[in-house]
Amino acid sequence: MSDDPDRIADRSARALQMEDGRRIGYAEYGAPDGHPVIVLHGTPGSRTLFASMADVARKMGFRIIAPDRAGYGLSDPHHHETLSDTAHDIQALANGLGVNRFYLVGFSGGGPHALAAALLMKDRIQQVALISPVGLVSDTEYVSMTSLQHFIFSYLGHSPVAARTYFHSVRSMITWFPHSSDILVTQYATDKDRAILDQCGLRHSLGTSMREGLNRSVEGAVQDLRLYCRPWDLALHQLQTPVSIWQGSDDTIVPPHAAYRLADVLPNCRLEVIDDMGHYWLFGSFERILDAIRIVPPRRNRAFRTAQ
Repeated sequence: MSDDPDRIADRSARALQMEDGRRIGYAEYGAPDGHPVIVLHGTPGSRTLFASMADVARKMGFRIIAPDRAGYGLSDPHHHETLSDTAHDIQALANGLGVNRFYLVGFSGGGPHALAAALLMKDRIQQVALISPVGLVSDTEYVSMTSLQHFIFSYLGHSPVAARTYFHSVRSMITWFPHSSDILVTQYATDKDRAILDQCGLRHSLGTSMREGLNRSVEGAVQDLRLYCRPWDLALHQLQTPVSIWQGSDDTIVPPHAAYRLADVLPNCRLEVIDDMGHYWLFGSFERILDAIRIVPPRRNRAFRTAQ
């Protein structure tokens, strides 16, 4: 893989070329020589999601590496048949950047991809942090959902045609009315989510991430739903890498019970349920996440509740 010389000076818009000719876009934030943390954006989203966290990461000595997944932002579309297949893109990025040992963070739709990468690169990942993750949404026996969550994970997730139509409509709306992305990201959010995102222009940052993610293609978002909403091909019971899950109890975007179910399946997982919080609490607490991942949790399942 090789770095794109035209983008080398801009840490927010870089690209690496893979051996098969595809390009993976990525951004870097924080301390250039800090401890590496690869962070995976949600659905839809892009590498720019984590720009607002640059100062915190720099202060704490972390180098944030934020890739665009296939079909998002600067990354070329590519058909992945399974979640396991997507892990090779993360491995190729880490190899191309010379990153051997690192922390791995998955936010929302980035969660399943983070677990796939952790299974592939077992000894290279020090800890996995999943924040408001898409959990085991196909495990309907254990997972209760709102009507919005049913629409996303039971309808769009099982109909690529419907998903493509939906994301094309979102993309068209953003193209014609750019500021509509700022509204779309909080349309179904809780009041506490809105309050967090209204601080320091974070609502606009999230809207910008969605707009950048869908700029070239909707295929990344369509593929995400196809992969999440059927049984995962991941041997989760074999993952010994420490995993921490933070999940808001009042999340309206992803089903909290799918994350709780995921924590039950993982053998070395620490689940923290944050009472009365929704999907976007991370954006007011990223320092808390970075501080927590310095400490590897014990090798047993733990679950507890906290207040934000």
